Amino acid sequence: MFKKSIVIKQFLLYMATISFCVILMGGMLSVIYTNHYMSETKQELIEQGEKIAGAINKAYNTGNINNLAYEMQVLEDYMGAGVLLVNKEGVIVLASPGMDSSLLGHVLAYDELVEGIQEGNVVSLETGSSSIFGTPMLIVGYPLSEGQLSGIFMCRSMPEIKVSLNEMYRAGVFCLLLAFLLTALVSLVTSRKMTEPLMDMNRAAKEIAGGNFEKRVEITSKDEMGQLAESFNHMAESLENIEKTRRAFIANVSHDLRSPLTSIQGFLTAMLDGTIPPEKQERYLRIVLEESQRLSRLAEGIVDMSRAQDSKIVLEETDFDLNEIIRENCAVLEPQMEEKGMRIEVSFAAKETMVHADQDKISRVLHNLMNNAVKFSKEGGVIEVETTFSGKNKILVSVKDHGSGISEEDQKYIFDRFYKVDSTRNKDKTGAGLGLSIVREFIQAHGETVAVKSKLGEGSTFLFTLKLAK
Repeated sequence: MFKKSIVIKQFLLYMATISFCVILMGGMLSVIYTNHYMSETKQELIEQGEKIAGAINKAYNTGNINNLAYEMQVLEDYMGAGVLLVNKEGVIVLASPGMDSSLLGHVLAYDELVEGIQEGNVVSLETGSSSIFGTPMLIVGYPLSEGQLSGIFMCRSMPEIKVSLNEMYRAGVFCLLLAFLLTALVSLVTSRKMTEPLMDMNRAAKEIAGGNFEKRVEITSKDEMGQLAESFNHMAESLENIEKTRRAFIANVSHDLRSPLTSIQGFLTAMLDGTIPPEKQERYLRIVLEESQRLSRLAEGIVDMSRAQDSKIVLEETDFDLNEIIRENCAVLEPQMEEKGMRIEVSFAAKETMVHADQDKISRVLHNLMNNAVKFSKEGGVIEVETTFSGKNKILVSVKDHGSGISEEDQKYIFDRFYKVDSTRNKDKTGAGLGLSIVREFIQAHGETVAVKSKLGEGSTFLFTLKLAK
């Protein structure tokens, strides 16, 4: 149905436009041809009248009028036009062989023609069917000044002229019809060619809807259709990446849920059946507590992302000292840094930096970024946290590590939900790929921006902005 409707609608639109143009052109050409042919016929009759006038003048000068009848016979045969000569009173005194001899001696019935040549003008007239000739005529009059003659009239039958015009019309109609058919064929081919990319995208969309996210359409042009195909492929690629991250997330979450639950279940079972003696139970109970807290953090992250996806993040904005929040997070991460022999360097834009934001969510942002910096830094490495004033009423926060860095391709998706950089070599075996997604959602909820600068082997720098308190 899609194919039929698109192709036929496009084809019918072309044909309607072409038909209108052909009809309009045919009408215009018909008028132009008719006017041109009539004008040419009148001009030819005038030229022949001029020749006959010259012959009449010569005959009067030489006294030999025998050739006059011959000239009139030639004109009648060549032009298909009869010839009439009239005197000063408008009476027909001579007619060519093809004209009705009964006209001789009668006054020409068209006073405007007679008066025109008597005034020395070249005149013409198209008569109706009720003319004295019994048929419509084209009459062209040429003035004379010799003897008693006042003018010569060339008469050509209108039906004969229309026969010639009809032949021209038939040739013109044939050419227009041929052009119409060729244009129709080209329009059909063009319609199919123009709609083929749309039909390809329709088929590809159905395959993607069926779960084949690897389907792509071929880009065959650089026009709007090519741009649409490119956008379609970009959409398909995004859907494929989302599907891959979704599957990876399910696998990661399944693992992250199963591992602590297995540990908790194993330790509790061992305590209940006496495998673990009472004096060692406190140690294993602490492990159980840590695993349950890990489960709680995972559930909290999933809930945060769900709220962000539904645009239900509620901000409780207050004025607070950003420097103090950074110090608190440094203290929280101190045990992890000591374990890896790392240190942190902090540089503040001012002794006190008051910002207007949701304190808990900004603390969560800083914790996620600094925690990632610790995870992906080498042992004995350095983490740099810096705040600088940026523009009017803005503060820029950066968290820099000197770890393995992030490739340009991974940087495109680093803030996507469930995305983990190169999961086969990732040092973060426990994360679910939600930390940076939460960072982006929280920062965007504040109307601010977050970005990453990184090169492989040189570490990464994450930056975000906040509004200063008034």
